[in-house]
Amino acid sequence: MSKNILRKIPAILVMVAIFILSALPANQLPNTFDFSDKIKHFIAYFVLGMSLCLWISSNKWRTKPVVWGMLVVIICAIFGISDEFHQSFVPGRSGNDLGDLTADIVGGLAAPFLYLLVLKVTIFGRAPKP
Repeated sequence: MSKNILRKIPAILVMVAIFILSALPANQLPNTFDFSDKIKHFIAYFVLGMSLCLWISSNKWRTKPVVWGMLVVIICAIFGISDEFHQSFVPGRSGNDLGDLTADIVGGLAAPFLYLLVLKVTIFGRAPKP
Protein backbone atom coordinates (compact mmCIF):
# COMPACT_ATOMS: atom_id res chain seq x y z
CA MET A 1 0.00 0.00 0.00
CA SER A 2 1.43 3.37 -0.92
CA LYS A 3 2.44 5.97 1.65
CA ASN A 4 -0.11 8.44 0.24
CA ILE A 5 -3.02 6.08 0.88
CA LEU A 6 -1.82 5.26 4.40
CA ARG A 7 -1.73 8.98 5.28
CA LYS A 8 -5.41 9.32 4.32
CA ILE A 9 -6.78 6.47 6.42
CA PRO A 10 -6.71 8.23 9.84
CA ALA A 11 -8.72 11.25 8.61
CA ILE A 12 -11.32 9.01 6.99
CA LEU A 13 -11.63 6.89 10.15
CA VAL A 14 -12.03 10.01 12.33
CA MET A 15 -14.75 11.36 10.03
CA VAL A 16 -16.58 8.03 10.16
CA ALA A 17 -16.31 7.94 13.97
CA ILE A 18 -17.68 11.49 14.28
CA PHE A 19 -20.55 10.62 11.93
CA ILE A 20 -21.42 7.45 13.86
CA LEU A 21 -21.35 9.24 17.23
CA SER A 22 -23.49 12.04 15.79
CA ALA A 23 -26.06 9.51 14.61
CA LEU A 24 -26.65 8.19 18.13
CA PRO A 25 -29.69 9.55 19.94
CA ALA A 26 -28.82 11.67 22.97
CA ASN A 27 -29.83 8.94 25.44
CA GLN A 28 -27.51 6.41 23.75
CA LEU A 29 -24.35 8.50 23.73
CA PRO A 30 -21.46 6.89 25.55
CA ASN A 31 -20.41 8.96 28.54
CA THR A 32 -16.72 8.13 28.34
CA PHE A 33 -15.57 11.58 29.42
CA ASP A 34 -16.82 13.74 32.23
CA PHE A 35 -16.01 16.84 30.20
CA SER A 36 -18.36 19.41 28.83
CA ASP A 37 -19.94 18.77 25.45
CA LYS A 38 -17.88 21.64 23.99
CA ILE A 39 -14.63 20.04 25.13
CA LYS A 40 -15.70 16.78 23.47
CA HIS A 41 -16.34 18.70 20.24
CA PHE A 42 -12.97 20.45 20.52
CA ILE A 43 -11.14 17.16 21.06
CA ALA A 44 -12.94 15.39 18.20
CA TYR A 45 -12.20 18.16 15.72
CA PHE A 46 -8.65 18.62 16.99
CA VAL A 47 -8.07 14.92 16.24
CA LEU A 48 -9.74 15.38 12.85
CA GLY A 49 -7.55 18.41 12.15
CA MET A 50 -4.38 16.55 13.13
CA SER A 51 -5.33 13.60 10.93
CA LEU A 52 -5.93 16.01 8.04
CA CYS A 53 -2.52 17.57 8.71
CA LEU A 54 -0.95 14.12 8.43
CA TRP A 55 -2.79 13.61 5.13
CA ILE A 56 -0.75 16.48 3.64
CA SER A 57 2.92 15.74 2.95
CA SER A 58 5.58 17.66 4.87
CA ASN A 59 6.93 19.00 1.57
CA LYS A 60 3.62 20.73 0.91
CA TRP A 61 3.61 22.14 4.46
CA ARG A 62 7.12 23.45 3.86
CA THR A 63 6.15 25.36 0.71
CA LYS A 64 2.75 26.81 1.69
CA PRO A 65 2.03 26.32 5.39
CA VAL A 66 -0.65 29.02 5.63
CA VAL A 67 -2.58 27.67 2.65
CA TRP A 68 -2.54 24.09 3.94
CA GLY A 69 -3.40 25.22 7.47
CA MET A 70 -6.36 27.21 6.17
CA LEU A 71 -7.49 24.21 4.13
CA VAL A 72 -7.48 22.01 7.25
CA VAL A 73 -9.56 24.60 9.15
CA ILE A 74 -12.01 24.98 6.25
CA ILE A 75 -12.48 21.20 5.96
CA CYS A 76 -13.08 20.95 9.73
CA ALA A 77 -15.58 23.83 9.57
CA ILE A 78 -17.48 22.32 6.64
CA PHE A 79 -17.53 18.91 8.30
CA GLY A 80 -18.70 20.58 11.55
CA ILE A 81 -21.54 22.32 9.71
CA SER A 82 -22.57 19.07 8.05
CA ASP A 83 -22.36 17.33 11.44
CA GLU A 84 -24.67 19.89 13.04
CA PHE A 85 -27.11 19.48 10.13
CA HIS A 86 -26.91 15.69 10.49
CA GLN A 87 -27.65 15.96 14.23
CA SER A 88 -30.83 17.92 13.53
CA PHE A 89 -32.37 14.66 12.27
CA VAL A 90 -31.29 12.59 15.30
CA PRO A 91 -33.78 12.18 18.19
CA GLY A 92 -32.76 14.15 21.27
CA ARG A 93 -29.96 15.98 19.47
CA SER A 94 -29.93 19.59 18.39
CA GLY A 95 -28.48 20.63 15.08
CA ASN A 96 -28.29 24.34 15.66
CA ASP A 97 -25.78 24.68 18.47
CA LEU A 98 -23.42 27.50 17.54
CA GLY A 99 -21.30 26.62 20.58
CA ASP A 100 -20.68 23.12 19.23
CA LEU A 101 -19.73 24.49 15.83
CA THR A 102 -17.40 27.03 17.43
CA ALA A 103 -15.70 24.26 19.43
CA ASP A 104 -15.38 22.24 16.20
CA ILE A 105 -13.71 25.13 14.38
CA VAL A 106 -11.42 26.03 17.29
CA GLY A 107 -10.33 22.37 17.55
CA GLY A 108 -9.72 22.30 13.80
CA LEU A 109 -7.78 25.57 14.07
CA ALA A 110 -5.58 24.40 16.95
CA ALA A 111 -4.45 21.31 15.04
CA PRO A 112 -2.48 22.97 12.20
CA PHE A 113 -0.91 25.41 14.66
CA LEU A 114 0.42 22.57 16.81
CA TYR A 115 1.34 20.51 13.76
CA LEU A 116 3.35 23.37 12.25
CA LEU A 117 5.05 24.01 15.57
CA VAL A 118 6.14 20.38 15.76
CA LEU A 119 7.30 20.44 12.14
CA LYS A 120 9.27 23.62 12.73
CA VAL A 121 11.03 22.13 15.74
CA THR A 122 11.69 18.77 14.11
CA ILE A 123 11.74 18.63 10.32
CA PHE A 124 11.96 22.29 9.31
CA GLY A 125 14.56 23.02 11.96
CA ARG A 126 17.03 20.50 10.52
CA ALA A 127 19.66 21.57 8.08
CA PRO A 128 19.02 20.22 4.58
CA LYS A 129 21.01 17.15 3.58
CA PRO A 130 23.81 17.93 1.10
